[in-house]
Amino acid sequence: MPRPPPPGRGTPGARRPIRDFFATWLATLRSPLLPLLRRALSTSSSSGSWDDPLSSAAAAVEAHFQAHWSALDAAARQDPTRVIAAGDWRSPLELPFLWLGDVHPSLLTSLLRTLSPSPRLLAAVDRVDRRIRTAVPAVSDRLRQAQEAFVAAEATGAADVEAFLAELKGVALEANRLRRGVLSDLVAAAGGYQAALYLEALSRFVLSMHDPEVLRRFDQCRASPRS
Repeated sequence: MPRPPPPGRGTPGARRPIRDFFATWLATLRSPLLPLLRRALSTSSSSGSWDDPLSSAAAAVEAHFQAHWSALDAAARQDPTRVIAAGDWRSPLELPFLWLGDVHPSLLTSLLRTLSPSPRLLAAVDRVDRRIRTAVPAVSDRLRQAQEAFVAAEATGAADVEAFLAELKGVALEANRLRRGVLSDLVAAAGGYQAALYLEALSRFVLSMHDPEVLRRFDQCRASPRS
């Protein structure tokens, strides 16, 4: 299944806006990837087998998410400020779930916990969560230190914008590296039918953040004053 090229890798000499990439990425996830995964799930046994159609459909969805983070890496190398901030390609409902430009890694583990994992899988999720609780503050601290250093240097007229942008790029790449590793570890730990169910749930969640009906209800709630 061909994937849309990341920003800057479209037509030779062109820099593809990440907004365009993300729109294509969502459309590809919505169809054909998610329907193919659902079809494979409906015709496969839930006994834990990993037959070829299910394996192929799940692998395509996982690779699609990994391609998204690779695209964010490519965008960060061009302009890290657009990646770390909430870009204009994000829906308003998506914003509360973001950390340094994309989904918070802990959401990936929380979603797997909703699928009633086995004790073995739950122990694996706990290990991933412990890694997230260590890594997320470290990456956030790296950003805070870069900001503090820039402010201090700016106060004396010695701010190094190039060095600051280089550090922002490093923060963005590190955050995406964490997300990629978390998803890979969770899919590997779940395995088989459970991994496919997890990827289906993750796809549904991401697409719901851009569903017109969901966004309409979200806008209605925001517009309605509550006591």
